[in-house]
Amino acid sequence: MLSFTLDTNCLIAVEEERPEAGAVRDLVARQRSGLATVRLVATMAAETQRDGTVLDNFSHFQRRIDGLGFGELEILAPVAVCDLTYLDWCVFAHDDTEAEIRRLHEVLFPTAPFGYLDAVPGHLDEEARRLAERKWRNQQLDVLVLHTHIMAKADVFVSNDRNFRKQSKRPRLAELGAKVILSPADAAAYDAADSA
Repeated sequence: MLSFTLDTNCLIAVEEERPEAGAVRDLVARQRSGLATVRLVATMAAETQRDGTVLDNFSHFQRRIDGLGFGELEILAPVAVCDLTYLDWCVFAHDDTEAEIRRLHEVLFPTAPFGYLDAVPGHLDEEARRLAERKWRNQQLDVLVLHTHIMAKADVFVSNDRNFRKQSKRPRLAELGAKVILSPADAAAYDAADSA
């Protein structure tokens, strides 16, 4: 049975009734029919919300997914990263974790600094610092969601974020373990025969 990992943009698509919402719902329906496994990643809860805040409690995220009718989906725990993960919803890193995450970062964001202090230098004014922090946080969470997908040995990563699906990045991401990355529409049409 195929396993799919949804990224944050898939939830936003359903919440905002974007064109890809139907495809995301189709994937969840496949799970309900016993034809696939569809998962979320706990880092989704740490994403910056529409109002610019970050959820201080994971239960708020659980209510959000319940409200979408996705409460039965498994939530994968990422590796623990200070200020990016929730203590009850993360796992300890292994010896190679930082290197794996750095490699993913280098593919997804080749010109962006990996470390916080490099991405958010101390000399920035308040507004520039806020924007730099938000950008760094978003990049780190993108990397963590994909890393968690790879660690779970899931088959298909589902995202409408073109950065994950760029042709120039696909071979390297496949080498790192993200073999199939599809848009929601392509994922909804994907089956085991496609992976053969």
